[in-house]
Amino acid sequence: MKTWLILTLSTLGTATVFGGTPKPDARKAVLAAEQAFIAAMIKPDKAGLEKLLADDLLYVHSSSRAETKADVIQVVTSGSVLYESFEFRDTTVRQFGDVVITTQKAAIKTKQSGLANLFVMQVWAKHKGGWQLVSRHASKLPE
Repeated sequence: MKTWLILTLSTLGTATVFGGTPKPDARKAVLAAEQAFIAAMIKPDKAGLEKLLADDLLYVHSSSRAETKADVIQVVTSGSVLYESFEFRDTTVRQFGDVVITTQKAAIKTKQSGLANLFVMQVWAKHKGGWQLVSRHASKLPE
């Protein structure tokens, strides 16, 4: 009986810590960081991207091309890709300690490629300066 009680309480404690339900302030801050990221990609805003992207960023496009923070900033600020719009829908937000994972369907339009309909997962980590994007992966949605 004692073992069962300890096991049950341990499981409930773990579920609370690792359950994925975001704290309201973290949810709000990460969604605001996502909007700031979108604005920085469209503008383009090098200083904004420097602040929002983690130094060890892994940014994976739907083509499977992987980029670092420096790569993303260079591509966006050089004009080799001109982002025109981002539309996220069906967003889910899960929190695990100082990490928040967002998933959503996205319609992303660039001047070069037109409209891409994607499924995007972004991983945000809380750092001293606020929430930073540490990993992003996109897949093409079926047509």
